[in-house]
Amino acid sequence: MSTAKPTTLTGMVDPLTGRAVRRHPDTGAYFVKASGGAHFWGRVLDAIVFLVGYVILAAIAAVVRESMMNSGSSLGYNDGLWLTLYIVLWFVGLFIYGMIWGTAGSVGDAAAGMRSVRIKDGTTAGAWLGGWRAICWSFFPFFVVMVIAAALSGGGDDTWDPKFAAMDRRSGIAKGQQPIPDPKAVAAEQAAAAQQQDRLRGR
Repeated sequence: MSTAKPTTLTGMVDPLTGRAVRRHPDTGAYFVKASGGAHFWGRVLDAIVFLVGYVILAAIAAVVRESMMNSGSSLGYNDGLWLTLYIVLWFVGLFIYGMIWGTAGSVGDAAAGMRSVRIKDGTTAGAWLGGWRAICWSFFPFFVVMVIAAALSGGGDDTWDPKFAAMDRRSGIAKGQQPIPDPKAVAAEQAAAAQQQDRLRGR
């Protein structure tokens, strides 16, 4: 038995961006998903920021190891120890970045004007869950493929986690404006009403 996605479309659009307005089921608050392009480039920036930070930490560790080797310390020659250290740095770094992402928002979020929130109520993941969500990136080799697919489809879903969505913080709704009826839906209703009247006249 399939479970419906906890996203409620309202039939209205954002007055600033023209994108569909949705409602958090638990709170009834309106929100607009970030565009696929903004979501994609925001996550790309996150990856770049993390990789730069990791390279800096790895370089520092390499300098420390070189110093230990020059001083004759046996630990400097322990390849297994240093490989383990690099792996630990990778996951600890991801977890810390995820903690920031789950609370204050990531660098990519800030640059793209979005925030990853729970679809059901609009809350953020928090530090603990944010850290584990970031670590999950390392276990999803197809993450980049999914982000590209989201960008091409124009969606702002947070890819592999269906409980979260990237909310557009630059939308009219986020700025306090009220949603407006979807012009396409209004036009379709008017066309249907006109056809109905034509049928009644033809009788």
